[in-house]
Amino acid sequence: MKLAPDLSLKDLAPCDARMALSIARFAEEELKAPLRGRLLVALSGGADSTALLIILCALRPLLGCHVEAAHLDHGLRPESAEDALAAAVLCRDLGVPFHGGRADVAHLAQEYSCGVEEAGRRARYAFLEEARISSGADWTLTAHHVGDLAEDVLLRLARGAVWPGVGGMRARLEEPGRRVLRPLLMQEKRNLTAMLERLEVSWREDGSNASCIWKRNRMRHELLPLFLAENPAFFDSIRRLWRNARRDEAYWDTLLAPALELQTDGSLFIPGKTLSRWTKAERLRALAEAVRRMHCGQPLCETLERMDSVWNRRHFPRSFAFSGGLEAEVCARGIVFRKRS
Repeated sequence: MKLAPDLSLKDLAPCDARMALSIARFAEEELKAPLRGRLLVALSGGADSTALLIILCALRPLLGCHVEAAHLDHGLRPESAEDALAAAVLCRDLGVPFHGGRADVAHLAQEYSCGVEEAGRRARYAFLEEARISSGADWTLTAHHVGDLAEDVLLRLARGAVWPGVGGMRARLEEPGRRVLRPLLMQEKRNLTAMLERLEVSWREDGSNASCIWKRNRMRHELLPLFLAENPAFFDSIRRLWRNARRDEAYWDTLLAPALELQTDGSLFIPGKTLSRWTKAERLRALAEAVRRMHCGQPLCETLERMDSVWNRRHFPRSFAFSGGLEAEVCARGIVFRKRS
């Protein structure tokens, strides 16, 4: 069918309309972020983000949301300009305002002294946040699905991440520079591509996704199929793990909040008197939560164990470094987490 600005649920196959409604329920009931107001879709032009945009447009008449889309050309592939054009044409057909941008990611990787993948991630989220603010959108929506979640869980296991971080990426992020929802996180890619095929909608394939140079692609193409062969319901296991992690996280967040003292200089302090009365399990959870609240990624279990050992044996002062420029100082009065200036 030809996509049009008046697309609605009745234009979808019954199974696809049910999927769209389940996505809306997931956002409202589990993420506490109803798909209403102004929404910005991160549109790469691939199958996942194309499906997300179409689903949101089909939900517009029911939910009354306003949908816009943003696409960043990373400038890494000869066909990237064609990808940007295809994204703009899709938005035109659906009556969706389009925000386009371009970044020299290869140059940024040199500037940041990091890999191309990390440089692309930084550039993309910076661009999306700028587009979200300029469009007045409440949220940026990305098209991560349960396959991406499974890859993320395996990557975190391989790195030695701690619980509940090992439960995988969050579906709702509110932190400096990012206000993101991942409403497709419980959906399978095959259902998204099946919807596009029924609608006769094409999408753009990024050839780099097939390369096993990247660690995430190795998880996708080599390890994940082994888990699915061993347990065809592996994605159900991932969904349960994710939900258990989020429930556990919410409980501990409330329990630990009074002990994590935000200082006027932006640092986070855990008093020594509190650490002394806690069990090791409580201390380790508090340390992991402190890193999370400083928005510096997932700490490794080994690092937190060493920090706890330093505190418990009173071998201070000692400093520990985390990603994102975060440092933790273990001293007699407690533990201080602060960003390097």
